Amino acid sequence: MGFRNPARFCCRSTKVFALRYENQLLDLRGIEAAIFDLDGTLVESEPVWAEAKRYVANRENVEVSEQVLMAYVGRSVADFVNEIIAPTNAPSITRDIVERALSHYDNNVDEIPGASDLIKEFSRNGFATAICSSAPERAIQKCMQLLNIELCINTVVSTEFLAKGKPNKFPYVETLRRLGIPSEKVVVFEDAPAGLASAISAGIKTICVGSSVNSRKFDCELYARSIGDISLVASPDRKSTRLNSSTIRSRMPSSA
Repeated sequence: MGFRNPARFCCRSTKVFALRYENQLLDLRGIEAAIFDLDGTLVESEPVWAEAKRYVANRENVEVSEQVLMAYVGRSVADFVNEIIAPTNAPSITRDIVERALSHYDNNVDEIPGASDLIKEFSRNGFATAICSSAPERAIQKCMQLLNIELCINTVVSTEFLAKGKPNKFPYVETLRRLGIPSEKVVVFEDAPAGLASAISAGIKTICVGSSVNSRKFDCELYARSIGDISLVASPDRKSTRLNSSTIRSRMPSSA
């Protein structure tokens, strides 16, 4: 799969942009790239992964509770297998979970409304875009096809091939390295605690999307109910108003 050449995204217009959530603006002055998590941020795929994990775990005579499944949202399948099922046969079990999940992808994974539109807006306006996900690379490719964003993405990082996954900062550090852009010039969109911790520890301005996490635990730049509620807009001439985190948190629904 081909991606845009990162060297080509430097021709962004002189227009200043902001992210709008409801009546608030987050100034993107100086920002050159946006990195997106995948599962739960761009697509609704977690039920597929939960079913595959539970099915294979039951086959291995390991009972997995809903609480355990929730604890591994945003983390790699390998982490789940090594820590919950059986580290002695981890590669084979991991492959079984991945294959079962992928076999159910085509009819059971949907775009989170507005996700692809936001990515295309970033790309259209000259920002570099990337995906950094704990999902296997084949799952990422399927989702990119579903969203029709292959030509918008500069680089993809799957923790499947990394020594350390989320919540460690390494996946986002590696994504920054591949983009060739410093952390202070990037924003990240994430939904799960593991991903939020990873991005923030990498020193990247992080936007929390979704209401399933306790946002008060994370020092994010913006909190929104869904990525589809956020718009990329031309910033007004006056200085954009940075979101007051305490105000945003008070407006968020209670954690699920």
